[in-house]
Amino acid sequence: MGKSKKRSRRGDRKKASEHSKAPESPLPELPSFDPPPTFTLVTAAPSTRKRSIHDVASDDDAPAEESAKRHCSQSPSKAEASTGDGDDDGWQQVPFKHTKARSTTYPELQLSSSRIHTWVKISDIQSLLLHLLADEATPQWLSVRNKNAVRHVVCLHVPGLAMDLFNGGAKLTTSDGGESPAKPSSKLAEYFPVPINERTLPSPLEALAGIFTHVLPVKAGGDNHKVFSPSQNMLNVPVPEEKEQSNRKKPRHKRTPKPRLKITELLLTPEELVENEYPPHSTQSTDRSSLTADWLETDLSNAPPRIVESGSILEGYTIYAVDCEMVTTASGPSLARISIVDWDSAVVLDELVQPDEPVLDYLTPFSGITAAKLANITTTRADIQRRLSTLLTANTILVGQSLNSDLHALRFSHPLIVDTSVIYDHPRGKPMKPGLRWLAGKYLKQQIQHNASGHDSIEDARACLQLVKLKLERGKEFGSTSSTLEPLFARLARVQPRPVTSGIVDTAADVEKRYAATAQYTRKAHDDDSVVAGVLTAVNGDTLAGIPPVTFTYAHLQSLADARGWNNSYGKFIAQMNGTHMTATSPAIEIPSRPPPPAPEQLAEAVRETAGRIRRVYEGLPKCSVLVVFSGTGDPVEMGRLNAVQTVYRREFKVKKWDECSVRWTDDEEQALKVAVGEARKGIALLAVK
Repeated sequence: MGKSKKRSRRGDRKKASEHSKAPESPLPELPSFDPPPTFTLVTAAPSTRKRSIHDVASDDDAPAEESAKRHCSQSPSKAEASTGDGDDDGWQQVPFKHTKARSTTYPELQLSSSRIHTWVKISDIQSLLLHLLADEATPQWLSVRNKNAVRHVVCLHVPGLAMDLFNGGAKLTTSDGGESPAKPSSKLAEYFPVPINERTLPSPLEALAGIFTHVLPVKAGGDNHKVFSPSQNMLNVPVPEEKEQSNRKKPRHKRTPKPRLKITELLLTPEELVENEYPPHSTQSTDRSSLTADWLETDLSNAPPRIVESGSILEGYTIYAVDCEMVTTASGPSLARISIVDWDSAVVLDELVQPDEPVLDYLTPFSGITAAKLANITTTRADIQRRLSTLLTANTILVGQSLNSDLHALRFSHPLIVDTSVIYDHPRGKPMKPGLRWLAGKYLKQQIQHNASGHDSIEDARACLQLVKLKLERGKEFGSTSSTLEPLFARLARVQPRPVTSGIVDTAADVEKRYAATAQYTRKAHDDDSVVAGVLTAVNGDTLAGIPPVTFTYAHLQSLADARGWNNSYGKFIAQMNGTHMTATSPAIEIPSRPPPPAPEQLAEAVRETAGRIRRVYEGLPKCSVLVVFSGTGDPVEMGRLNAVQTVYRREFKVKKWDECSVRWTDDEEQALKVAVGEARKGIALLAVK
């Protein structure tokens, strides 16, 4: 009897505890965390989470590993991908009931508020992919439960899918003209995840409800003037230290000898000449309208025959290293000295030049030029041009550091260029360029440009020549950040004990050529719908076509960015400006106006179509698949406009007086560019587990 009463009292306490237990509720929107509570974002759709917990409870008697395999191998179900009730908003305290069975069934991405101390970066998203697929350490900003249960990972790059679509910043309307409901802006720090609530989600984004629980702010790489390519940052990973060490430890005699690098392999392509602001030669550009009579170029018509010796790295070309020193006149930088050395470092030409206009600043600490040095000089730029016309032929290659500025000062164009600032990389990678002084110190172990009386153009020319010789000796990868980076697909192919297969689907014309060597599946798509079809083929395979499924798939959806006018139209204008000759009498240049935003109805339709494509990808994934969607950037248009203004100003300022330039570039514009770049770097990511 006593034992029965004891059980009854225990049961009464248990019932009282159950009745007194408060129901779980979503995390309210708070202005701050003090102290920061720990909550967990479980990135599976609500309906899928509930179904999986229910299924596990019914399989308590089965071994955990067998249960995990059975659940993760089931085919995709529309019911499992259906929209949940949305009451929990995805923020929950970690449920410990049925922990043992739950933990061995479905993968979970757990995001704790106490782990978010700053912006999540694209490199952090990349680290998550490597953790899921390879042996990368667990990211600090997120933890993964049941990593071994992950069967597939899909990463979608969707530019244009920005935070303003979720928080009401972008105006969206429904088809009948009514306003779509907008979610209030979060009061938390701007880098905190924003909950996705189906009740307040704008209607064009409703297809994402039940799949993703939060919008994660993500910052793209960049500096104060530009945003680095999100795709390049995601698809290139640092070479693991152990691989670098193993490469260094390999015996030399076991290495397969590489063919010797030849000088022509270092030449700038026509596209690179334009990109690096080299004056175009008439053989490369039919637009000569901006050229004046004081511009000359190399005559390529009467080239002597090249004598190419077997195995020669110079291939019969004559190599000259060139460096010029400038002074400032009313028209901008003006030639004051030119030095040319040959392949043996012998001086071919070293002349002081009298500028055409009075000198405003001799720039002595940099140029080494003084008024006394130029006092009795009668050599003009026209004299130097005539000597260059005699010296240079179609078989001449010019070597120099940022030689474009020298050629502009000379008013002379030549098509065969090797630029040491291009063939060597900045330690922070492209698009930044290394300085000659840094290159000489790092690779030549020489100190140059230390003379208090100014630079020595002969010394600089010889340093450029030695850098080119070193590059030819060590190979094209020497001095390149690509020696410390490798394709993500190549990294996954080395995973042991079983390599991870990869696929990529994109509308880029060269996608198959560029990635065929490292990805097992490549597909050139013609639009976003065919991208979705390609992704599902990559993930599920195609038995009839003999296509096996791959574990990791990367794809790019472009139509939303196009609809928003984020397709880098200013980039085309800047490239055109860099390929145009500028003179003191050139007409004023008009900067293209910022493209108008799309009409709300058009934007809503583009958003609806993109959200539907993302949902189709999700629904077509097998169970235990991870879907990562990232935008890469925010709105880049204002950044592009200001970069266009800066480009015009810099080009005009070289040949015109500052008050004759079409535009102004002051500290106000500089600060505005920094703000615009900061906004353009603000992207988002969405995470889900099927």
